[in-house]
Amino acid sequence: MNFAESVPAALDAGQVDAAWVVEPALNTVKAMGGRVIASNFVDIAPDLTVALYFTSDKLQAENPDLVKRFQEAMRESLTYADGHPDDVRQVITTYTKIQAGSLLDLTLPKWPADPNRASLEELAKLSRQDGLFAEAPDLSKLVP
Repeated sequence: MNFAESVPAALDAGQVDAAWVVEPALNTVKAMGGRVIASNFVDIAPDLTVALYFTSDKLQAENPDLVKRFQEAMRESLTYADGHPDDVRQVITTYTKIQAGSLLDLTLPKWPADPNRASLEELAKLSRQDGLFAEAPDLSKLVP
């Protein structure tokens, strides 16, 4: 049993009273009558940046054109994904076992082309408060 199956099963069996879930488990839990009591990422910060790509100083220095083309391709793909949710839903079927009938009910994230600096600062603050870091990361060195 995978994560997307085990969390809904645990809720259904009364083994847990609540769970933090993302898709596709969120869709399954809602279909079973579960209710959302908090909006996963939105409660941390509106338009939370949940993923970033990083490169090394060495690659940036040795192949700046490659880095620039990668950035441009990512910006284009994120902009496309954000504006074409139906296409995103179809792509999801190429690498998951989510049934086509469930796709319309999936809660898709936003795909902003630019990092949300305020949300990253909030994550850094919360991560330090939770003991993940002794010191919050210097975002000026990580995010342009």
